[in-house]
Amino acid sequence: MNPSVKINCIELTWVESKEKLAEWENLLIESDFPHPFSSFTFYNAWVETFVDDLTQIKMLFFYNENNLVGLAPILIDHINKNVSILGDKDLFDYRDIIYISEFAEEIYIEFLSYMKLQPWFEGFTIFMQSIPESSELFNMINNNKLNSFIDAEIKEEDVTPIYDKAGMGVKGGWDDYLLALKKKQRHEIRRKLRKFESQDFQFKTINKNDDLSEFLPDFYELFINSREDKKEFLTEERKTFFNKMLFAFAEKNELKILSYYDGNTLISACIVIEYASIYFLYNSAYSLDYNSYSVGLVSKIIALKESIESNLDAFNFLRGNERYKYELGGEDLKLYEIKLLLN
Repeated sequence: MNPSVKINCIELTWVESKEKLAEWENLLIESDFPHPFSSFTFYNAWVETFVDDLTQIKMLFFYNENNLVGLAPILIDHINKNVSILGDKDLFDYRDIIYISEFAEEIYIEFLSYMKLQPWFEGFTIFMQSIPESSELFNMINNNKLNSFIDAEIKEEDVTPIYDKAGMGVKGGWDDYLLALKKKQRHEIRRKLRKFESQDFQFKTINKNDDLSEFLPDFYELFINSREDKKEFLTEERKTFFNKMLFAFAEKNELKILSYYDGNTLISACIVIEYASIYFLYNSAYSLDYNSYSVGLVSKIIALKESIESNLDAFNFLRGNERYKYELGGEDLKLYEIKLLLN
């Protein structure tokens, strides 16, 4: 920690924070780990869907002089005596304080100091979920930099495999990517693409709201029929959230849906959010009737191919350790659940 760095914490309501959207978005893009789950676009859809009492939300803006260097959107659960970052792990792949690396340690200490001063906080737990292993919080705990503040419990939660172009040493396009894979993986990808492309399936990119309105009912039907647990997952409330979120990202030109049709029938789709020169594969679905053509896997291969040909930096497969992610070059970024008890 640098004692010469002064961090000023300002508490705002959710409504008041909307006046600082430009600062918020600039901070996120310049932060240590920019991703769509910390964007106002994503949070707003979640808040509008799931939060009835906006007084549960506190927006903590951290400034160094006049520069916004950190932001902690927190949800206070007085019934269960928990404080957490906004969101839930069923819909958010990452949840952490947004920060500029240079000020991370000071921001976390200021955050913990703020919590300690709240008159209602006695007996509360700070419950941090979906914290990536790259987070400065995780590093600070491991390096005993917060011992005077907290007791911490850490457990591994999940993984989000990522294909990183630079990490794999790929400097060119699709052919260079294929050459970077193992021979067996390269052969399988080419074989599956040839078989799929031998059919007269029609490809369509959806990124406009008019097309999205027509697409979503078909996608939801495909989604719930692809696996029994997905039918249980897609409640009406979650469907409302997806609608709000996807339309909002489409308005910002950050949504890309890569879909395939057999005539008028949707047979596969990948929902991608393009953010900070990365494709984030947020959701996908495919028809079991077309398993012999590997439509689910091929649609993801096509999405990855498009990201490479668009010269993006990475393709984030997001939560889950499905085998195909590693066969396509993904490497794990681990997620952790951290409980913080203030001393």
